[in-house]
Amino acid sequence: MVALRGALALLLGVLMLGRPYWPLNLLVALFGIYALLDGTWAIVSALCVSRVRFAGWPVLFEGLASVAVGTLALTWPLIAREIVLAIATWGLLTGVMEVSAGFRVPPLGAGRWLLITGGVCSLFLSGLILALPHAMTPSLVRIIGAYAVIFGISLWAAALAFREALLRERSP
Repeated sequence: MVALRGALALLLGVLMLGRPYWPLNLLVALFGIYALLDGTWAIVSALCVSRVRFAGWPVLFEGLASVAVGTLALTWPLIAREIVLAIATWGLLTGVMEVSAGFRVPPLGAGRWLLITGGVCSLFLSGLILALPHAMTPSLVRIIGAYAVIFGISLWAAALAFREALLRERSP
């Protein structure tokens, strides 16, 4: 599930970096689809993982926040500028939850630090959006796109690190 979330973020980032001049409403809808899917996968991941290794409440909360922002972006895409502030809030909430989840994960290789890196990226995105409230659309799209690429790579790499550490742990 972590690798799938990373791949989804990477896809969003590549699309946004490749098309920064698309209309803001279209980009908000694209982000809304991403947030809805990512949130759903995060919720499922939290429910599955919490039975095995650790209490998945930070990932569950992150998923709920993503689903809420995704739903908002898809139902009200005409208020695109306000959605950008919702994305900043989403980055803050999910960043805190990702960092918290990273510290709650058992120390299995580099995966823990890669999850924390993803959380720090979300916090950085939030800070950039709040620091640049009047940024032009292409600049804002590039910021969100770059975030999504870095976040996607860190999640994908975390999933690989967890898998490798679990395989090492299980081998005789």
